[in-house]
Amino acid sequence: MTRLSPPEPATKPRLEADRRPETAPVRTSSASKQEFVSDLLRISITPAAFVVIFLIYGLWLGSTFANVQLRMLDIHQQAPVLLLVLAVLPTITVGMFDLSVASMASLTATLTISLVINNDLPFPLVLAICLVVGLAGGLLNGILVEQFGMHTFIATLGTGGLFLGISNVISGAAQLSPVPGGLAPPAWFSGEATSFGNYSSQIPAWLGWCLIVATAVFLAHRLAHVLPLARRTSWIIGIAVSAAMLVVLAAVGWLTQIANGISWMIFFLIVVALLLWIAFEHTPYGRYARALGSNRDASRLAGVKVRRVGIGSFVLGGLLAAIAGIVLAAAQDGAAPDAAGSFLLPAFAAVFLSTVIFSRGRFTVWGALTGGIFLVWVGQGLAVGGFPYTWTQVVNGAVLILAVGASLLMGRRFVFRRRSPKS
Repeated sequence: MTRLSPPEPATKPRLEADRRPETAPVRTSSASKQEFVSDLLRISITPAAFVVIFLIYGLWLGSTFANVQLRMLDIHQQAPVLLLVLAVLPTITVGMFDLSVASMASLTATLTISLVINNDLPFPLVLAICLVVGLAGGLLNGILVEQFGMHTFIATLGTGGLFLGISNVISGAAQLSPVPGGLAPPAWFSGEATSFGNYSSQIPAWLGWCLIVATAVFLAHRLAHVLPLARRTSWIIGIAVSAAMLVVLAAVGWLTQIANGISWMIFFLIVVALLLWIAFEHTPYGRYARALGSNRDASRLAGVKVRRVGIGSFVLGGLLAAIAGIVLAAAQDGAAPDAAGSFLLPAFAAVFLSTVIFSRGRFTVWGALTGGIFLVWVGQGLAVGGFPYTWTQVVNGAVLILAVGASLLMGRRFVFRRRSPKS
């Protein structure tokens, strides 16, 4: 009598995001050498291109560009833009776009100043209101897109106009700033040399050194996971690159200046980025968001609550945009109409750059932040060289096209060669 084998136990469908596509496979056959070179070029050509640009700036402009304090000041002044970069990341990861983040930042910047100087509300309550407004704006976007099925461009373009209109109504379409002797945000927030919004307010040196060491360790870890080599070899190269970076910075005297030049606003930016990175890399939300961005239908079949994840991404983006607006108010000690309107293009440019900065096509938090800083320095180098500041937007668009296009071209070059018919 033939025995029937017991049925295999049901297993939970495995999400594509759980397969860790960032981990490079080991390639040993000669047939994969061309693919190896293609991957290596794809993940390294964009950072190398920026390094070449900065070297050219250094030779051209000398100490007016190769100055640690000035470049750290650039990051401090552009912290609201970099926070808006992080605000774009949650929705673009799930395959959607939020065009309202800049308007939300303008709205919360206006609220931060207006609720103090016009309504005399306690500042902790003002901050809470701004954060709630950001959450509500993100929830509105999520409901329009996920529940009512509106196209993400139309929905967020409409809500962006709504947020900006409310901001103009509150401010009267005029500049808002504290009047001497009148109501103003607390001194720790803005308006004083030791306030959060001032670059001269810097973190202790020991904390700066901790950030430098953590950055070097993370760089080694990142390289070990994206280099198309064996794991042990990738780790050796990653550690060597990080050590070489520290040695070079120490040799030119920049390492100590970096440790002593981190403002509290830059530190706050790093903390927000760290929390977002943890959410994306070490929580179920991050895995589901990447799965949703990769294949929405497959994610639904695998049991992912796609609407809930999509709405959550819009809510998270709205919250980060609100934080960007609050930081903008601190940096400017005031609020101008549509103050963050020009931030949208560099924010999206930086996010797309993250896919070609030590990454295998994935949107990453640290890649987006690095891409944003690189864009700031490229534009600032041209400004120092005498180009009008109005060229910044041209640079943002051109750098995005050239960086991503060059990476894709160099990656495909070897693929086309491998697939060419043999004679």
